Amino acid sequence: MAKEKARSIFCLNNLKQIGIAMNLYADDHDDFLVPAEYSARRGSSAQEGWPTILYNRKYLPAERSPDYYTVPSGKSVFRCPSGTPKVYSFDPVSRDDPEGGKAWPFVSESTGRKFYVDCWYGINGSTGNPQKWPFTRIPMDVTGNTVGNKLSLAAQVPRMPVVFDGIWIHNGKDERIHARHAKTTRANLLFFDGSAASFDAFHLPGVRATNTTEIGWRF
Repeated sequence: MAKEKARSIFCLNNLKQIGIAMNLYADDHDDFLVPAEYSARRGSSAQEGWPTILYNRKYLPAERSPDYYTVPSGKSVFRCPSGTPKVYSFDPVSRDDPEGGKAWPFVSESTGRKFYVDCWYGINGSTGNPQKWPFTRIPMDVTGNTVGNKLSLAAQVPRMPVVFDGIWIHNGKDERIHARHAKTTRANLLFFDGSAASFDAFHLPGVRATNTTEIGWRF
């Protein structure tokens, strides 16, 4: 129990560091939030994910993987110490599905040398609904818009999650939050007010819960 508590604390510190990096990114980019990902399939010049963007622009350190399936063994701010050191195989179907505790390999293609950054945290975003979610894919699905939300707008809802124990992009899929702490019962979340805390994963509200709004899965 003591070791697991230490891992949870380490995870919370990771989330806070990620939050600081995201604020610095916004400061340097006219207040715009980091994209959840750049999509080459939708028209971007290269595929990138929010961890590789923060890494390539020197906001956070990370371990690089040369291929999709190789998971580095060292420490990383993107690595939850209670996560599973494997690459995911399919989308999780519940908050305690073991797949949700695995790494999502974000590819980087913009530097001239393709590599991956494995990440054990999900981002509170969507693939194309900036009116509902703080972070979004660029270009966005359907519309192809390339302008996302600004930090000053999102921060008006301080108790809105930024990143969380889980996988890829939330996008209305509540099962992408993962209960990986305290014997698969709790999940850690970072909020726009800069705080990070542990919650009973099975009592976190879903995006359609009556005690939340439609905007950004806030609570």
